[in-house]
Amino acid sequence: MIFCYICLYFLAFCGTIINRIVDIILFVFFAALAESMPIYVTKELAVSVAFAIDLMAILIFGPYQGALIASLGMTFRFPKYPDGRRVHIFNLPYYKVLFNASQLALSVGIGGLAYEYTGGIPATYIYPRYLLSAVLAAIVYYLLNTFIVAILLSLLLNKSFKYILTKDFKWMIPNFLFLAFLGIIMSEAFIRIGYISFILLFIPLLMIRYMFKLYMDSKQSYYDTINVLVKALDAKDKYTAGHSKNVEKISALLCREFGLSESHTEMVRIASLLHDIGKIGVKEEVLNKPGKLTDEELSIIKEHPQKGYEILREVPALKDASLWVKYHHEWYDGSGYPDGIKGDEIPLEAQILSLADVFDALVSDRPYRKAFSQEEAYKIILEHERTQFSPKIINAFKKAFEKNREEFKHDI
Repeated sequence: MIFCYICLYFLAFCGTIINRIVDIILFVFFAALAESMPIYVTKELAVSVAFAIDLMAILIFGPYQGALIASLGMTFRFPKYPDGRRVHIFNLPYYKVLFNASQLALSVGIGGLAYEYTGGIPATYIYPRYLLSAVLAAIVYYLLNTFIVAILLSLLLNKSFKYILTKDFKWMIPNFLFLAFLGIIMSEAFIRIGYISFILLFIPLLMIRYMFKLYMDSKQSYYDTINVLVKALDAKDKYTAGHSKNVEKISALLCREFGLSESHTEMVRIASLLHDIGKIGVKEEVLNKPGKLTDEELSIIKEHPQKGYEILREVPALKDASLWVKYHHEWYDGSGYPDGIKGDEIPLEAQILSLADVFDALVSDRPYRKAFSQEEAYKIILEHERTQFSPKIINAFKKAFEKNREEFKHDI
């Protein structure tokens, strides 16, 4: 990959006309600026508006100069990480700089070649003659870039390539569609009216970025509040520390088997984190009692789904989640609590929470017993088909367990 990167640089320099050097330098500046303002969706993943600038470089300068602009923009970026560190070429390991720049040069360069080989001519009007070629260039660039990064993450995180794609990149498709559209519009505007197009389009692009950042910040505050509640519960119940996080992890795997959307899965994950929130109102001596609970103590514990529902239903955004929390101890045969509902009366999301909750409880230590092994817990779950769990949730559990056995481990 690095060899290809060097070749692309050579071709770019050989093909650069002197009077375009200033244009290329300015585009490198804009690319570096865009790369320096990412919005972190998670600690590992970020989105930026640089895709639109890189696509412009392809459509205006061609594959080799486009690859040069994109890779230099990546090389000279100076983003701030979520932990507050400002990173740049001088404080990053050289191999990271080389990988980031070379994989981007390769993706952009091949995207540019796809544009030219399908008839597109750089620096000429795109609409309508070369519109399909421009769209194809954007798709090739996006897919190559995504696949290369996904392969790296699967190796670093020891997770399957498919898992990385479906979990971390699937949600980025709408972002790609918007930036591809914007990149093509900005290219057309630049070809027609020059650098004034940056004022007309780049500034609104930055405003959109700012609004998205405000949204992500408010969303992060929302999750921070949830995590504070989870930590408060973990501190109160020392025997179930980390339990909610594990239930969240398993619930997400089950959601994937049911093909739930990312937004739907996100709500199930939030409900998973908060499924035991009602235990905040239970005395610690009952929660942490090492021996068998009395009937009275057991009845107190059984109140936590209802209490959790009463706490969460007051939050409009958690109205649905509050019902899932309420019903996560209901059984398929109707012998659960608090309402004794059965069968399809139990929401699918509550069934997901229930199975995830039970499995993680089985593979973790409790005051009254040692943890079961994964295989033992798996068999116990299957033995309760049609009593505690529905056939459809058992079927999803089997598939998820076989595909993601490592993810079912109990982490503290």
